[in-house]
Amino acid sequence: MLRLILIVVMMVFSELMFAQNWVEERTYISDGHATPRIDGLMTRPIKGRLGSFVWFQTQKGYSQTYAGATYSPKPWVQFALGGGLEEAKNPARVGGYVWLGNAKTSILFVPEYGGSGFWWKLEVNRKVNKSIGVGLITDPLTGSGPRVEYQIPKIRLTFWLAPLTRANTLIGIRWSL
Repeated sequence: MLRLILIVVMMVFSELMFAQNWVEERTYISDGHATPRIDGLMTRPIKGRLGSFVWFQTQKGYSQTYAGATYSPKPWVQFALGGGLEEAKNPARVGGYVWLGNAKTSILFVPEYGGSGFWWKLEVNRKVNKSIGVGLITDPLTGSGPRVEYQIPKIRLTFWLAPLTRANTLIGIRWSL
C-alpha cells in the first residue's frame, strides 16, 4: 500500500517538477499466471544539453529506483547514467539508458547492474501512423518478440502487447503525464 501511495504522489507532483513523464503498468502472463509491475520514468532539462532523470519500478517481491544525469548531444540521441537502490541483499544499483529517435522511430537500450545482477533490455518502435506503432522488445529474463502499440493521443494513453519467447505475453498500459 505504501508503494502505491508513493507512486500516486509522484504522479501528482511530477507534472510540476519534470518535463517528460510516464507511468506504465505492465503485466507478464506466463503459464496462466499474471505478474503485474509498475514502471515510471521522469526526465527534466537542467541547462542546455544536460538534464536529470528518475526511474522507478515496483512489483510483488521487488522494487528499485535510481536517478542521475542525462546528456543529449543532438535532439535525436540521449544518454543517461544514475545510481540508486533495489530490493536485494546488496541494494546498490547502477543503471542508465541510450535513446535514439525522432517522431516516427525510437530505439531504447537500458543496462543495469547491482546486487541482483546484470540486466538489460532493448525496445524498438516505428510509428505506422499517429496511433499505431510496431517494433520489438527483448530482455534476458522474458525473451524476445514483436511489440504492437495503440496510442490515444488526446488522453496520452498507450496500450501495447508483446508475445515473448519466455513469458507467454507482456501487456502494457502507459500513461504519458
